Amino acid sequence: MPRIHDGRAPLISIGVPAYNAETFIVAALESLLAQEVTDLEVVVSDNGSTDGTERLCREIAARDPRVRYVRQPVNRGGAANFNAVFALRHPGARYFKWAAADDVHDPRYLTAVLALLEDPTVAVAHTATDDIDEDGNRIKLWGDQGIRADHPDVAVRFADLSRRNHECFSIFGLMRTELLASTHGLGMYPESDRVLLAELSLQGRLADDPRVLFHRRQHSGRSVHAYPTARSRVAWFNPGLVGRPVFPEWRLGRGYLEAALRAPLRTEDRARVLATMGGWTVSHGPKLARNLARTAVELARGEVSVRRSPARASAPAPAPGPEPARRASTV
Repeated sequence: MPRIHDGRAPLISIGVPAYNAETFIVAALESLLAQEVTDLEVVVSDNGSTDGTERLCREIAARDPRVRYVRQPVNRGGAANFNAVFALRHPGARYFKWAAADDVHDPRYLTAVLALLEDPTVAVAHTATDDIDEDGNRIKLWGDQGIRADHPDVAVRFADLSRRNHECFSIFGLMRTELLASTHGLGMYPESDRVLLAELSLQGRLADDPRVLFHRRQHSGRSVHAYPTARSRVAWFNPGLVGRPVFPEWRLGRGYLEAALRAPLRTEDRARVLATMGGWTVSHGPKLARNLARTAVELARGEVSVRRSPARASAPAPAPGPEPARRASTV
């Protein structure tokens, strides 16, 4: 039987940021509530949905006391909602994970990742992943991406996660709550999920169970389809930046640098990690240059302004997807 907490801290808090997610959120939540590990809570932060998301979530919460539904007054953008649902967790939960409102977890998922976190050198635990279609049929099996995120050398982990294109599956992995709380969370800029994973790698390995226990849903409403480039994904991550000059690659580099500077590293390890940023600058040089050229053109055409419009800054985000961008950034 599911464990009912009556105010006691659950072992695991699962945060589900949602926006207009009525099509798949029931299947997503039911897969979390069906986990072998029952000592959990599921907190849904609804980013001002205009569809049936609220009704469906309240119905599930009425049936299972482990579900808590919170409705945000306006859509503040995807990054803010991810951070909000972490802040809404039970403060005593030992572990935390984000779960998208359209993905599906095998009932054995939490059992598998908890076993990985018994190793104190592991910072984030996840499993192998496949893509499923709207009907739940497998359309792609993801293999090894060649990212050495589980390498024992912190500089190797950071270099691979910051310099190489990869799918950010592990952003939905299980983490120790105190470790995630020590970071700056998801940044209010495009591709900040990459920066957060790199920052987490500075404190431990990103390990995966080889079994396919995480099913990523592919559908037309995903944010990566609506916003195919890092520049356009500003509207999803932070609608307050829409209409302002955006330097996505420069902001990404700054995020990596800030993460390396604030992480609790030994002096020699910090120096080696910072040295990898030189390689990052060289490999990303063309994109950095294109960012500058593109913004200069936009400013000349009046397409963006250095002044922030109060109306635009407070407007709800138009983003349809409930999940952060999980594909390689393009300029």
